[in-house]
Amino acid sequence: MQAMILAAGLGTRLRPLTHHLPKPLFPVLNTPSIFRIVRQLEQAGFTKIVVNCFHLARTLLHAVESYEGTADLVALEEPILLGTGGALGNASGEFSGSEPVLVINGDIVTDLNPALLLETHSAGQAEATLFCHKREPWNNVEIRHGRIIGFGVRGPDAVAFTGISVLGPAFMKTLPEDRPISLIESLTDVIKNNGIIGCCMASDLVEEYIWEDIGTPRGYLAAHAGLMRGMEQKCMMGSGGRIHGSLVWEEWAVIGNRVRIGKGVRLRRSVIWDGSEVTPGLELEDCIYTPYGALMPDRSTIP
Repeated sequence: MQAMILAAGLGTRLRPLTHHLPKPLFPVLNTPSIFRIVRQLEQAGFTKIVVNCFHLARTLLHAVESYEGTADLVALEEPILLGTGGALGNASGEFSGSEPVLVINGDIVTDLNPALLLETHSAGQAEATLFCHKREPWNNVEIRHGRIIGFGVRGPDAVAFTGISVLGPAFMKTLPEDRPISLIESLTDVIKNNGIIGCCMASDLVEEYIWEDIGTPRGYLAAHAGLMRGMEQKCMMGSGGRIHGSLVWEEWAVIGNRVRIGKGVRLRRSVIWDGSEVTPGLELEDCIYTPYGALMPDRSTIP
């Protein structure tokens, strides 16, 4: 089984943090988000995984090269930003041309089983299958009788694309290898030519699941909140830090490795990245606190 993680985005909604670290390396429960996805794919039996790189490509390439796992993990640096469709075309030489490819956005945190998604596509006749759900503000996909018939629509029946799809071999061959194009644009071309693009609702596969887009501060924190709900320990602490015994946390908190926290600090629904130093008396609520600065959903930065 083979998969591609789309990881070349600029991460504009998470600036200034993405000036220093590419979004796929943002920690989620103290693990780079892209490696969470890789491990999910490996556990599901995927043996070939391709990652595309553009923004801070050297940093991401180095991280991928240092990863030790069971799958053949390959990173491709793009000379220009090729878009989601162009990235897949550029990577086509890495894949077996006779098998479908599972594609997942690198800024998605989910517990949906990728093997089940692949099986669902393979059981149908579609050239590609998109996995969708109801989620504002992303509901803009039009479906009819289990098929996608358009994008960019609004209304009570519209659904949202999860950023996870399975693309069949015939569809993969239509993607250009040397120019930018979005996956949605390529899918729209298939629909216009009376091809079948399937739609599978995530809720038809499982009753409850986690799905968050971590491309914004709010989504990043929401992903942690969802993951922490399923954990017994509501305060995760990394190793090698110096944390004053007066620390108070509320609801949940995630503290990375080599973190120093001074006296009288209070944390509430916050994530502290590796190597951060939290000054005494600071109260952080709904905050991403890093060595490069801090972000909050309702305020762009804090001191």
